[in-house]
Amino acid sequence: MVNAIKEISKHTNLYNNIVNDFVKSDETKIINNVLYYRTIPEGLMYLSHFKNGHDLKFSSNFENFGTMIDLSRGAVFNISYIKYLIRTKALMGANEMWLYMEDVYELIDYPVFGYLRGKYTKDELLEIVEYSKIFGVKLIPAIQTLGHMEQFLRWNKARPYKDQSEILIANNENTYKLIDSMFKLMKEVFETDKIHIGLDETFGLGFGSYFKQYGFKNPRDIFLDHLVLVEKIAKEHGFSDILVWSDMFYRTQSKTNSYYDLEMNFNEEVLNKIPKSITLVYWDYYNEKYEIVDKMIKNHKQLNRKITFASGTWIWTRFTYDKVKTDKTALVHLEAAINNGIKDFILTQWGDDGAYGDHLTTLLGVYELSVKANTKNDFCKKTFNDITSLDYDILLNKTKLNETTMNQVGLLWDDPQYAMYLNNYTYNNLDNFDKHIKELETLIKLYEKDVAYENELNIVLSNYYKILGRKAMIESYIKNEEINASIYFEKQIHYLNKLNNTFRNRWYKLNKMYGLDVIQSRFGTQIIRAEEMINLEKEYNNKKITKIDGLLDKTAVYDEGLSLKFINLAYTTRPF
Repeated sequence: MVNAIKEISKHTNLYNNIVNDFVKSDETKIINNVLYYRTIPEGLMYLSHFKNGHDLKFSSNFENFGTMIDLSRGAVFNISYIKYLIRTKALMGANEMWLYMEDVYELIDYPVFGYLRGKYTKDELLEIVEYSKIFGVKLIPAIQTLGHMEQFLRWNKARPYKDQSEILIANNENTYKLIDSMFKLMKEVFETDKIHIGLDETFGLGFGSYFKQYGFKNPRDIFLDHLVLVEKIAKEHGFSDILVWSDMFYRTQSKTNSYYDLEMNFNEEVLNKIPKSITLVYWDYYNEKYEIVDKMIKNHKQLNRKITFASGTWIWTRFTYDKVKTDKTALVHLEAAINNGIKDFILTQWGDDGAYGDHLTTLLGVYELSVKANTKNDFCKKTFNDITSLDYDILLNKTKLNETTMNQVGLLWDDPQYAMYLNNYTYNNLDNFDKHIKELETLIKLYEKDVAYENELNIVLSNYYKILGRKAMIESYIKNEEINASIYFEKQIHYLNKLNNTFRNRWYKLNKMYGLDVIQSRFGTQIIRAEEMINLEKEYNNKKITKIDGLLDKTAVYDEGLSLKFINLAYTTRPF
């Protein structure tokens, strides 16, 4: 504890001299100016609230409570930011942090593994682990040993390891040598017998190169056989607590290929084949009904293995933390986990589609949920501000970016001419535009007030002028009049350039450089497409063209909840 306070004091003096001494104990409390602490994170959490007049009463709901940070979807956090997260989350009471790394760690014998992706060297990982020990935070490697390997498998040199575009080939010597190298490095770096081996979302398993080499085999059997082999290799390297995302146990059994299949029953063959050392990670970021979550936990218990619950502080497919979505889901998940005696709870922060979300804003959710999960107290704004060196109210306002009818991410990446995302809400009907314009005007008034909202303001203004430009084009085009929309697209371009500047400044503070190119290529595409709308206007007004294709096409797809991972929307670089 002394070393933790010394390290924190290098960054703030707020926690100096609150108490005179620290004593390890079976209960966390302050008596006669002495902090008695059960664990370092619990002691730090108590201290951070005590200084603001709050006496925390711990509930002991969980043995392990922490977060998972996604380092694989473009944004690879720099060492400085990871250290900030470790000490900040320790002050919030988190005692565990998973590092989700698909291919962003260095395997010397596999040079295309993590090539140009910002992969961590062994020394960098060792530095992080040493730092975490100061705060009593357990760092857990969360890797992939079957699916989600598309960044590695896109290279021709990775062909010997490939089944499908995203899936390693099972039952193959090359694959298990690769996995052996993964575990070897993880054991050399991380001081834990716990490891997450992934294995989620392996859609199409066994129907690529596997099928050509070995013929048909039930994907369920391929999956279970692979799990047994990988578990064996993990144990050979000294790992005894082996975590697996649980969805494929359900998907390979379900008649509807559904994870959340409430009628699932597992036969003895499946139960007997799952190794005893496996911990099932029930991940659920979507269900808002307690009854569904409760039944899913009870269904997991059929498998007779240890269970960890992974919920989320929503940031993926968002530019800022989504408090409304998180409160609707994670609070329900917490309640169900506590009532079912689940002792391990993790909050994930995925970075799907390029990790463009402002990760700092997720600290709002981590703090609020940590207080809810681990104490009988209410959260304290002043304590949050002290812990993070951020302003609670400013972050709360940033989350309002997600409270519009349309997702601002979908709108920003949408094409101004064809408007696949926008038309999902407006149907190309001018009467439907004003609602969305007014929502953006409300946000503009909010974000104009403080320079702290500069990035959010640039997002909103870029989208605002994009919608105004499209509306103006349609209005004139319908009437066969001269189009006067270029002023809006010129302003859109102006704010897109400003957005690029504010975005890159934040990126360089928190991340390695890798991955910024993907987002900037999207900004660049939007600028070029806005310029094209200006050119189309000129050519139409000068009678060089008589038709603008796509502008008034009848909307055939709407109310469909188009994916914000942009497999089917406008994008320039394949999403992560």
